[in-house]
Amino acid sequence: MPPHPAFFVKKEVYEKYGNFNTALKSAADYEFMLRVIYKEKISLAYLPTILVKMRDGGESNQTIKSRVRGNCEDREAWKINGLRPYWFTRYLKPMRKLLQYVQRPKKHNAYLHN
Repeated sequence: MPPHPAFFVKKEVYEKYGNFNTALKSAADYEFMLRVIYKEKISLAYLPTILVKMRDGGESNQTIKSRVRGNCEDREAWKINGLRPYWFTRYLKPMRKLLQYVQRPKKHNAYLHN
């Protein structure tokens, strides 16, 4: 799954397949990409250029509770679209997300350092 800040689609894709499912709070982007990539099988192109730099984390990774909620929404996104993930998908994505939570850099104030 591509990172959501680097996933661009034409307006026609939204017009044909619908917008984000905002009933899903932290997985609306994930559900949209599942729908258009895996269910509707839109044609894709890879652009080997860095367009977006993003940090690990985000709304769904603020706390363990939010990550568990996000994981439940991810599963709901598959169900909504009548898709079945590979058996390992169910485990790999949550493990990667938990690693982001555990390994995120400590925040510091740059002005405190000389």
